[in-house]
Amino acid sequence: MIRLLTLGVVLTLLGGCASHGADPAVRDAAGGELAIDQNICTRVAQEPDRKQSKNEKLADLRAALGAGYLQEGALDIALRELDESLKLNPRSATAHATMALLQLRLSKPELAGEHYRRALALSPSDPEIRNNYGVYLCGLDRAKEADAQFRCAIANPLYRTPALAYTNAAECALRNGNTTRAETDLLTAVQLDPTFVTPSLMLADMKFQAGDARAAREHLARYVRRAGQTPAGLALGIRVETALGDLDRAASYRLLLKDRFPDSREARELN
Repeated sequence: MIRLLTLGVVLTLLGGCASHGADPAVRDAAGGELAIDQNICTRVAQEPDRKQSKNEKLADLRAALGAGYLQEGALDIALRELDESLKLNPRSATAHATMALLQLRLSKPELAGEHYRRALALSPSDPEIRNNYGVYLCGLDRAKEADAQFRCAIANPLYRTPALAYTNAAECALRNGNTTRAETDLLTAVQLDPTFVTPSLMLADMKFQAGDARAAREHLARYVRRAGQTPAGLALGIRVETALGDLDRAASYRLLLKDRFPDSREARELN
């Protein structure tokens, strides 16, 4: 889930501007991330009024093309475009951050880390990059460091999707057995953005796994009101209603899953 949430913000990254200067929070030589200065997290970058050079404009264009090809899965073309972007402007935080996402898709986590750290050195207050770097760190089982990045993203007053960072933080907490923290973050995400459906589905699954099928049903109902019927929602609904003893409803969900989503992983697992 975290991987999907990260890749969904590629184009959002392209809307940001790179600022200059080193980030004192990005220190990896000692083997880990140190505490992040909250003044960095809450800083609202003020870009000086200056005319972009021809190379900078071309670099932005190539970075945008690279991000588009990355989303389409054309990784070889995305790599070529991002390489050209960084040749034109090595100080583009956007290009470095997008290159990091690409390197992860190419199964090169070390290179991804290098590009993330470079991006943050250039634009330390960018919440999109902080969120994505948190996802990266969580994937390396560096949960505490990842959480610090998510909290840094959330602290930025201009961050447009804090519910996303809260959800990623919850997913990372769940991976490490901290269900209390995960539930708190998911409830916060739901409150911040009721239209973002992922937290409700995660809460429903959490409650079901904890043995509270009735609470799971409530969270699942909120998810369905926003998302409609989906394979994941129907599959969980079958388990929830079976646990609650409503076998008729469970059977109807089973039929819906098979009829509407016959090729889904969830439908195949019913057989």
